[in-house]
Amino acid sequence: METKKQARRIVSVDKGIELLLLHSERQPIENVSLAESVGRVLANDFFSTFPLPSFRKAAMDGYAVTFSDIAHATPDKPVVMRVTTEVKAGSMDLPAGDHPAVRIYTGAPVYEQYDTVIMQEAVVASEEEGIPFIHFPFPSERGKHVAEIGEDILEDTCILVKGTLLSAKEIVILASFGVQEIEVYRKPTVAVIPIGDELQLPGETLRPYHLYESNGFMLEAKLKELGANCIRYAPIPDEPACISRTIQLALNYADFIITTGGVSVGKYDYVLDVMEEMSAEPLFTKVSMRPGAPTSAFKVQNKISFHLSGNPSACFVGFELFVKPKLLFQLGCNKYQNDKIEANLDGDVKKPSAYPRYVRSFAEIRKGTLYVTPLSKDQSGNIAAFANANALCLIPSGGNGAAKGQMVQMLWI
Repeated sequence: METKKQARRIVSVDKGIELLLLHSERQPIENVSLAESVGRVLANDFFSTFPLPSFRKAAMDGYAVTFSDIAHATPDKPVVMRVTTEVKAGSMDLPAGDHPAVRIYTGAPVYEQYDTVIMQEAVVASEEEGIPFIHFPFPSERGKHVAEIGEDILEDTCILVKGTLLSAKEIVILASFGVQEIEVYRKPTVAVIPIGDELQLPGETLRPYHLYESNGFMLEAKLKELGANCIRYAPIPDEPACISRTIQLALNYADFIITTGGVSVGKYDYVLDVMEEMSAEPLFTKVSMRPGAPTSAFKVQNKISFHLSGNPSACFVGFELFVKPKLLFQLGCNKYQNDKIEANLDGDVKKPSAYPRYVRSFAEIRKGTLYVTPLSKDQSGNIAAFANANALCLIPSGGNGAAKGQMVQMLWI
């Protein structure tokens, strides 16, 4: 079958992202246990249900006293008090009787008759006839080392906003309020379909002139890192019927799909023809960028299908620029767009390009200045540059490339 070579719908990177977000919706909401919520996105604002601390508590190990009793203490005339009991974390009530000073431990309740805690290092202990006494040589400050009710968080305060990615620091807050279950956005399921007669799975004996399939594994890893479920298909051949059948099967199970390979203009690149025969609505079928100009996206059966280049660098760039923001938006994240920041180019990029070029690079801060260094051997089919890359450097279009020392835009990857 010869491809039809239909005219391609060309967009800029920004326009392509805009179209994708226009055709994207947040995932449905579901309840999950607190333990299962790590890496999920909060679906509603979370408000404190009680103040923290919810009771007056000691912030230090020491002695709880009434400040007026020690206000006039001096090293020459220390105030001496009998210690009649102790209070530890989890204590319920103070024993009946007169207790001028009590031994207290961090986290223990500070009862109403006391307003100050003196840390144990600031006093001198003694004992008379088996009865403990404490000498206070300094007056300290009223309220010292007492955490008052609501000092950390007041009741009915918005602590976590909708769209927050839940990590360990958010989990500890939710657990502190006794949360067992929390509403989060459901994880999307994404199908990844590698296409190419030359592709084999790792573990198979490599036949002559074939390649081990790697893009599918990279895409699966990126999807899981960002919080999605992934169905990765084994490589399928460059056959229109097989491509069509696999895409339609994947659409039954996935929220959106990604293919890699078969999307360019070669004789055996059938993906765009298959999508046309499926009556898919093209959002774009070419992007003004290098690498990855053939990157395409369609709306099919009310879902999005991405079609990325088979070249590793182009596939990676297509994912970072288009799939990632769409996925993060769908996951419910507040922050889903890639941030472009300015950096000092620390190396020449001599290769000119008619389109803006995204170069795998290494970025670092030196003496307060952000530098980005383009990596050598960054051809689209070369995977060696992945090892050290932590950024994509944007080289403007034109015949001159870019020179060392020039200010350029970059994004972290």
